[in-house]
Amino acid sequence: MSTDVPQIYLDHLAAVTGPEPARVRDHWEPDGVLEFPYATSIFGKALRLEGADAIVDYFDGLGRFDGWAFRDLRAWKVEGAPEYVLEMHGSSVVIATGLPYEQDYVVRFGVAESGRLAWMREFWDPTRLG
Repeated sequence: MSTDVPQIYLDHLAAVTGPEPARVRDHWEPDGVLEFPYATSIFGKALRLEGADAIVDYFDGLGRFDGWAFRDLRAWKVEGAPEYVLEMHGSSVVIATGLPYEQDYVVRFGVAESGRLAWMREFWDPTRLG
């Protein structure tokens, strides 16, 4: 059964696509871990970011996109754990080419006792970056 998207994830999404990527730090545990298991075609290996500083640095690079919009957000709470699975669709424009960017995401994440993100695995199709 689908549930409301946790506010901490919505806040994270607003920060990563907003004008101040450093605000991402406000939503993550200092030792948080973010993984992109399917990003091997871009990075040569599955990308794993360890710590809030590394996560902030990564999202600072999203400036190559403009006009992010997300829709069809659905989340499911993992029973008995502070974890969620989320699906959504994102749209943007690649600034260098002016071409549209469309992506479907599946995200699994854990929330720490503090209410911040503890870990996240974001699955998306790197071939769509074309």
